[in-house]
Amino acid sequence: MRPETAVAAQATDDKARTADTPPGEAQTVQTAAGTVRIPPKPTRAPRRRAPKLDELLAGAVDEARAALIAETGLAEDGQVGAHVSAVADDDRLVTHRFAATLPGYGGWEWFATLARAPRSKVVTVCEVGLLPGERAILAPDWVPWSERVSQEEKIRLDAIAAGEDPEKALARFRGDEDGGDGPEGDDDGRGQDQDQDQDQDQDQDDEDAVDAADVDSGSDVADADAGAEPTS
Repeated sequence: MRPETAVAAQATDDKARTADTPPGEAQTVQTAAGTVRIPPKPTRAPRRRAPKLDELLAGAVDEARAALIAETGLAEDGQVGAHVSAVADDDRLVTHRFAATLPGYGGWEWFATLARAPRSKVVTVCEVGLLPGERAILAPDWVPWSERVSQEEKIRLDAIAAGEDPEKALARFRGDEDGGDGPEGDDDGRGQDQDQDQDQDQDQDDEDAVDAADVDSGSDVADADAGAEPTS
């Protein structure tokens, strides 16, 4: 066999082997120099085209407005404003948006999603609702209670759950050594002050009694001197 014929036969065999190899898998080819492994070709996901805006559904503005007011009763007369947009969500699936004039919902928009079956001109309402627009007034992000509550409130609630006196727990947290009903507590301190006040009142009463006794004895002596006859 001539060399040209051998090369042509080898090329034919290589094409046959590569044709039998499933896509996405490595290929092994036998050549005159030995076995050659060909890496697989990268597979690409099928490219999905953008949905085309259905003209029939895009023109059904009145049907979308009626779905919000008459069919579902979601909105009242005067609460659905001007038509904002019509967006293709998928083939034969369009969402209409209207400005919301609902009090308290500034910047929000009503929406009504319409669809139709292939080769059909009957418009079907899929969903209606209210969504925030680009300038909608939204509530602030929710903060968990564990992050909003103060440390003192946590200590107070933990003490109540443990059956302890919350005031004592707060006194320990604040570093107040005189807090509570212990030996150095406020109650004993008030008791000591009251005892001191009572002792001072008792001393004052004793002094007043002594002064009164002195006054009485002096009066008796004065009366006795006044009643005595003078001696010659």
